[in-house]
This record gives sequence, C-alpha cells and structure tokens, in this order.
Amino acid sequence: MEVENNFRWESCPLCGAIEMREIGILDYCGSVQFSTQKIDLKHKPEIWACTGCKSEFTQNIIPETIAQALYSNSQAGDRWSKTPFVEYKTDEVVSVMAELFKRGCRVLDVGCNTGELLDYARSFGCQTAGLEYSRKSREIIQDKGHDAYESFDHLDRQFEVITAFDLVEHLYNVSDFLDRCHAKLVTGGVLAILTGDVKSKSAVRAKAHWWYLQYPEHIVYPVRTYFEKLDNFRLQTWLATYGAQGYNRPCYRVWLSRIKSLLTGRIYNGLPSSGPDHALVVLQKKD
Repeated sequence: MEVENNFRWESCPLCGAIEMREIGILDYCGSVQFSTQKIDLKHKPEIWACTGCKSEFTQNIIPETIAQALYSNSQAGDRWSKTPFVEYKTDEVVSVMAELFKRGCRVLDVGCNTGELLDYARSFGCQTAGLEYSRKSREIIQDKGHDAYESFDHLDRQFEVITAFDLVEHLYNVSDFLDRCHAKLVTGGVLAILTGDVKSKSAVRAKAHWWYLQYPEHIVYPVRTYFEKLDNFRLQTWLATYGAQGYNRPCYRVWLSRIKSLLTGRIYNGLPSSGPDHALVVLQKKD
C-alpha cells in the first residue's frame, strides 16, 4: 500500500519556534512497516532540530489522519512484547512505577497496547483504564478486566496517575496531549512518560543513523529542557534508562561492537548502546 508522507513542520512541533536546522537524512524509505502494516513511502524522511528548545523531529512524515487510520487497523499486540512489565522494563523503571502505584490509585495508561503496564498497576490494587487506537488491543485489555477507551473524549473521570510509555514520540501535538492529561489528573496527580533520549551518548554519536529514529511512527523527540519549561507541570523525575531490559548490554559487548564497526566500516546505529538511551519522565500537575 503506497502512503503519502509529504507532511512537513513549518515550526518546531514542540515549542513552536521557527528557527530549525536539518541534521541529516534518515535511513528508511520505500517499503517499511508502520505498526503492523506494510506500506510504501514516497519521500525520504529527514531529522531536524529546533534551535530553541533543542528537541528534534522528523520531516516528511505521514499526515495525521492517515496515521490514525493505520494505527486503528493495526494488530499492535502482534508486534510488541507481551512480556510481563516487571520482566520487560528495567529495574529502575519498575521501582519508580511501584512507588506511584503503591497506594492503589486510579491509573490511566495511554497507548496501553495489550495492557502489561495495567496488569502491573492492578497488582497493587489500582483501578485501571487504558486508551488505545487499536480495536484489537482494546478487546484484549477488556478481556483482562481493564476499562478500555479509544480517546480522551470518552473519559468521564480523573486519575491519580497517567502513564504514557513509548507514546510521546508518536504524537503530532504533544502540547495538546499534555493539556488533556492535565485535565484528567487530580490535584497533585502525576504523568509518567517513557521515551527515547536524543541527547543520550549513543544518539548523539549515531546522529541521523540512530536506531530509534528509523521508525515511520516516531516523529518527535522532546528533550529534558522542554519538560522543564512546561507551564502546567513540574518536572519531578528525569531518570536515564533503557527502553527495555534487553537493551542494557554488558560493557564488553559495547566495546566488541565498536571494534567490529571499525573493522567492517559499519555505520553505528546506537546499538548496542553505550549507556541509557531513554528517559523516564515524571511530571506533577500544577494547578
């Protein structure tokens, strides 16, 4: 299926600044996988940086309405891991989430896929609900006993904790998402975000070849200063980590990979990572 990917940001999609610069051409084009659907892209994607907030973003992306339709019809549970949360995510991430869930609070997971994070929250006695575009994934989490919704518009209550793991990088309007989360949080509630860190050592070294940039679904990459300057949230925690436990490789594996790259001339794509390349961001609601 051929899909047009001619959407370009005229200003930074995160802070709105108009001063931007191109970093390089990304490594994917033509036939690619978007969630679980095979598509063909017409244009070569590029990675750009904002000179204001220092965040980065992709140019030549799929228009939002088309992307939403692709997500809705995808079988996301067939692509992403169904491993229990405590086994899949790093120990430090699990520890932070345990602290947030320990009081048996109301939890909303946005982009919940098949509900592994919600399963973990429920083990603490939390009341759990998930937001998910994929119809198939909503059916799965409902079968598990979690409430399932397609969008914020269908929610009629507030939560103590909202989570958004591996989601923000997919968003066309991060500011609107944060506003919606703010509205659905109780006073003092928290929003926990897990996303890639474009300022990590591996990402900076790999530049446009960084593995995390090579997904047509990934389009924005906010940095720490962006979160620090939010008007309606206070940055409570910035924890350097990995996207999953499996990416945390021993140091000798990293050095062996570097030596192999030098001998073969292979371009470094950030894997194995020379350190944490994700961040767990915990934001507390301001009133």
